[in-house]
Amino acid sequence: DTLGLGQNTPIITGNSSDSLLALVNGKFLILRVPYPLGFFAKGMDGRIDDPNAGWKGRGVWTTWGTRTPFHSETGNGTTSKVVHFQIRPHPLAD
Repeated sequence: DTLGLGQNTPIITGNSSDSLLALVNGKFLILRVPYPLGFFAKGMDGRIDDPNAGWKGRGVWTTWGTRTPFHSETGNGTTSKVVHFQIRPHPLAD
């Protein structure tokens, strides 16, 4: 339960997608990287670094990459990146 969405929640990268897709209660929850960064997920790992820290101690790490990263919005010199997804229980959660 690395994102607080429930145990054994399936998460997929989607093909040429700018997001991760989590299947929660029969509906897809879209986890998107804000524009203009772009995002092409290659794989992911869920981690719970501190089980006592609530949402801050857990998350999903995914790599960002494409065959031609220089064609992304950030242009020449762009290389692959690592993205950390976390879900707050509510928008003002500290």
